[in-house]
Amino acid sequence: MGLKSWQRKKLIQEKLEKDGQVSVVDLASQLGVSEVTVRHDLNALSQEGALIRTYGGAVCQEVNISPEYFFEAKLRRHHRAKKAIATLAINLIRPGEIVFLDTGTTTLEIARLLSRRNRELTVATSSLPIVSLLLKNQSIRLLLLGGFVRKQLYDVSGPGTINQIQQLFFHQCFLGVDGLSPEKGLTTTDPETAALEEAVMNQSRVINIVADSSKIGRVSLLPYGNIFQREGERRLITDSAASAAELKAFQKVGFKVIVAKIRRSNDQQKFQKA
Repeated sequence: MGLKSWQRKKLIQEKLEKDGQVSVVDLASQLGVSEVTVRHDLNALSQEGALIRTYGGAVCQEVNISPEYFFEAKLRRHHRAKKAIATLAINLIRPGEIVFLDTGTTTLEIARLLSRRNRELTVATSSLPIVSLLLKNQSIRLLLLGGFVRKQLYDVSGPGTINQIQQLFFHQCFLGVDGLSPEKGLTTTDPETAALEEAVMNQSRVINIVADSSKIGRVSLLPYGNIFQREGERRLITDSAASAAELKAFQKVGFKVIVAKIRRSNDQQKFQKA
């Protein structure tokens, strides 16, 4: 007789405590059940707050966010590149669209530009600073997702946030990353952000990854999103300091690559598409 549900869940939690993360494939083999059954158990444990679901598995709820990824720390880095990327990104948004802006300092720059324009839009976000920027723009219909406030990141997250996203549709989403490589795809150090962004990508017609050149080629702890297997248009918007070879590699795996060219010699910036 096979293991009962509570026994499987107990073993899954013990493995999480030991290893910090689990995969559906490995658990199915170790527990002697189907991958469908494992996914059901992981989803149930996620609803109970015992773990955080990621693409292909789960991670321990207690994974900590490194201080270098706190919002205030990120705000001070690569500011010129982020502004240049935002200038290109905003021109991709059409009047009347429903767009999602995730938590991040590059998406904050997109929101800053949107706040100054008279453009009919619906903007959904989990970011408290983005909501603050867009509050006074009467042309923008603003949806702040509900959830637990993460004080280090100035946003909301959690199972309730994911459930709300799953009921929505976005013409486009604009997502930041901790790392992005042609081999590993999207990676992050934060499992809650990974789970949220996966949910957003599932509900989006067009996926825009906004990442300054310091993120290109970088691989962080947790891969997520299975970005190379997704249907629909995928764009990478970055700056001209990114490796040309790596940008070509992204194009080969289906990304439309858009590059903000920055003239370092003075304050003027010139943009071009790759």
